[in-house]
Amino acid sequence: MKILLVNDDGIDAVGLKTLAETLSGEHELYIVAPEAERSAFSHSVTIFRDIRYIKTAHETIESYSISGTPADCVKFTIIHLFKDAKPDLVLSGINSGPNLGSDIMYSGTVAAASEAVFLGIPAVAVSLGGFMAVDTCVRAHYKAREHYLEAAGFIKRNLNALYAIAKERTGEMLLNINYPVKVPFKGALFTKAGLNWYDDYFESGSEPDVVQLKGKPMPHALDESDCDVAAIKAGYAAITPLRLDRNHYEALAELRGKVELL
Repeated sequence: MKILLVNDDGIDAVGLKTLAETLSGEHELYIVAPEAERSAFSHSVTIFRDIRYIKTAHETIESYSISGTPADCVKFTIIHLFKDAKPDLVLSGINSGPNLGSDIMYSGTVAAASEAVFLGIPAVAVSLGGFMAVDTCVRAHYKAREHYLEAAGFIKRNLNALYAIAKERTGEMLLNINYPVKVPFKGALFTKAGLNWYDDYFESGSEPDVVQLKGKPMPHALDESDCDVAAIKAGYAAITPLRLDRNHYEALAELRGKVELL
């Protein structure tokens, strides 16, 4: 299988390297990743400035770093760099930290997979899921390589099945996977996305007119037992199918029938 590996943690991230090492030898791999960390860039793309790209030194995998965003990585690869030999699958990750619940809307990892689906390529986003008491909204990164090896092994064992699921709904859906850390692995569950709340605030910086966003996860009781947040806490890998269609059809039908605006 021809697989494009991308991420939002940057070209040198341990999660990306571990996934590449785990899958190499069995698949035709390519890497296109941001030159530096682009976490929480969501689905932003570069429009009003140039994108630089550089072929990087890698022993066995054709690899490029670019100055743009995670979504740029996918768009650039599919419609320019490899436009005549598109990948069969895009894998985004392994992200250093969870992309659960409401984190999804901020995630560059999920956005890269979404961009692939927009362009007609099956895609899977992969993150390390867990909860840690930290001071900043940019949570402390997972550094232990063993966590990435476990998550990469899970992807390798289940790659054909995940690809078949994503391919069946190409253009409509991506799979968002969070692999548990800090708790024993119990298996995998298909779940819906839950909610993550944060106690956010802005702290004054070292210079005038400079602030930094701070915060930490805030407990709440709104998550149901079949959501990704609950699954991760219980030790399961959470696999969440995400639709690209963001229309609220029930509200649309109700508004068309009941509301008139002049």
